[in-house]
Amino acid sequence: MKPISKTSQILIISSAIVLGQILPVLAVPVENSFYKNQTSSNTSELSQEYAVNGFNRLQAGDYRGALEDFNKAIELDPNNSNYFNNRAIARSQLGDLHGAIKDYTTALSLDPNYAEAYTNRANSKSKLKDYAGAISDYSKAIEIAPKYALAYYSRATVYNQQGNYQKAISDYTQALAINPDYGVAYFNRGNAYHKLKKYTEALQDYTEALLHTPERAEIYNNRGYTLLLIGQYQKAISDFEQAIEINPRAAGLYNNRGMARNLLKNSTGAIEDFSKAIELNPIDAAAYFNRGIVLAQLGKSSQALKDIQQAAKLAQQQGNNALYTEAKKQIARIADNPN
Repeated sequence: MKPISKTSQILIISSAIVLGQILPVLAVPVENSFYKNQTSSNTSELSQEYAVNGFNRLQAGDYRGALEDFNKAIELDPNNSNYFNNRAIARSQLGDLHGAIKDYTTALSLDPNYAEAYTNRANSKSKLKDYAGAISDYSKAIEIAPKYALAYYSRATVYNQQGNYQKAISDYTQALAINPDYGVAYFNRGNAYHKLKKYTEALQDYTEALLHTPERAEIYNNRGYTLLLIGQYQKAISDFEQAIEINPRAAGLYNNRGMARNLLKNSTGAIEDFSKAIELNPIDAAAYFNRGIVLAQLGKSSQALKDIQQAAKLAQQQGNNALYTEAKKQIARIADNPN
């Protein structure tokens, strides 16, 4: 078989910019950003004790215990908006998003200017994919507290999820104007710029993000991916290596470095990286596909065919139609060029 030509080379980035994966795009704020521990003037001493215990349990990650404590605090003082807000946090962390929304709504009925409760309720709505409701709540929080950086940041994450990258950039910029040290906002704004193919701006933001949060593998990874796209392969490898040093168990990082190595004609290094990605994640369809492509370029048709067939099988199982279609094309191409 003839090696596949460079023009047919198609390598798939498996984990460069993927929501909710090992390397998340968005560090979505969670409700426990807001532990309000104030008590109202008419609160009983016992309800305060339960509330303080609940608050401490929230911080320790004992959400079920916190829920029990806030239940007791609310029984003793049903007019304290903070108790409902904090119980909602516990419910959200336990996966009861509808119950959390109900408690946030009660908190807001008791205190209509409770900006944090609006933001927390919006976070729960966003998790339920009620993006319009989430944006409405974030906007209300901003109306109440115009210098509330997290509300701008949080609304931007929803715009990002909707693909409204320009609005996301605007909100991240507002958050950064309020809090210039907001490292994750630089990172997420960089991702939005990347989606718009504004790679210069994306690189600037990733670099700024690293000044504030230097131990984040996903930032090095995404900067490396951007460098790869603009042809700066050696710099991309350096960033992928930094990311691997921070998170050596992330399969996608090896896949991405393998891509850069292959583009520098380091086929041996690329195959090693794709193999490592497969070792770490045996169902990584993209890593099988990428290794198969490099093997095909080297004229190793039988090994290439085996890898790409496995990629097609996994992609079909995982509902990755784009990768499945491309794998089938490459299988046919190899079949048309037998040894």
